[in-house]
Amino acid sequence: MRKIALIGTASSAEKAPYNDDSWEIWGVSARGNYVTRANRWFELHRLDGEPEDWADLWRKTMKTFTHDVELLMLYPENDLGPLVNPYPTQRISERFGTYFMTSSFAWMMALAIDELRPEDGSSVEGEIGIWGVEMEYATEYKQQRNGFRHFIDLARVLGIKVTRLASGGLSYEPVPYPLWQDDPLLNKLQLRSQQTKGKLDEYQDSLRMIRSLITQNKSAIEEIEKSKVKGYRRSERLQKLEKETKDLYETSSKLSKDITESEGMNEEQRWMLDYLTP
Repeated sequence: MRKIALIGTASSAEKAPYNDDSWEIWGVSARGNYVTRANRWFELHRLDGEPEDWADLWRKTMKTFTHDVELLMLYPENDLGPLVNPYPTQRISERFGTYFMTSSFAWMMALAIDELRPEDGSSVEGEIGIWGVEMEYATEYKQQRNGFRHFIDLARVLGIKVTRLASGGLSYEPVPYPLWQDDPLLNKLQLRSQQTKGKLDEYQDSLRMIRSLITQNKSAIEEIEKSKVKGYRRSERLQKLEKETKDLYETSSKLSKDITESEGMNEEQRWMLDYLTP
C-alpha cells in the first residue's frame, strides 16, 4: 500500500509521520527543522519572483538535502542538486485542467491522485495524508481552500482514502449552497458574531470615553498642583481626582482585556463562518 503524506508549513506539520517509513514525505517551500526526512520536495514558484533574501536562503537549504530527495519545480534550477526534475505540468493540466490549481498543494494533490489512479485505468492501493496545511484566515486562502478541497473530493470519488488532522482547518466541511441558509449552526454563529461585534463596539466607545476622562483628570491635577492655593479644599480635591484617575485606569485596563477577548471571539466566529459557508 502506497501512503503519501503532503506536508505544509503550519505547525501541525510537526505531527507528520517522519518516523514511519511506510509513508512517503512530500514537502513544499521552506523546510522546517522538524522534517527529518523527505522523498519529494516541491517549489512551484519562480524563485526570481520571490524576495531575494528568501530565495537565496532557500537555495542554500535545498542544496544540503536534495542529493537524495527529488525536487520538483515548475521552473527547474538544475544546479540545486542531481534530482531536480520539472513538474509534469502538461500531463496534470491535460488530465485535471487548471481551474482548481489555486495553490501548490492543489498541484501536489493532483500529482498524488494521478500516481495512485493512473489515467490508463489501473489502480494503486494507497492513502493520502495531510499535515501542516491549514489555509486559515486571510482572504486569499478561501480561493486556495476551494481548489484544494476539490482534489480532496476527487480523491474520495476515485476511492483514495484521505486523512486530515482533526485540529486542522481543512477538517471542516462547508455547508452546501443553498442549505447554509437554514443551517442551525451557521445561524447561531451569525447571531453570536453580530452580538460580539456589538459588544466590541460598546467596549471601544467606553474605552475612548474613559481615556478622555483620564486626560481631563490629569490636566485638572496638574492645574491644582501648579496653583498657589493652600489648605484642606485643595488637598481634598487632589485626593478625589487621584482616586478617580486610579479607578479610571483600572476600568481602562479591564476594558482593554475585554476588548482583546472579544476580538479573539469575533475572529474565531468569523473564521468558522468563513469555513462553513460556501
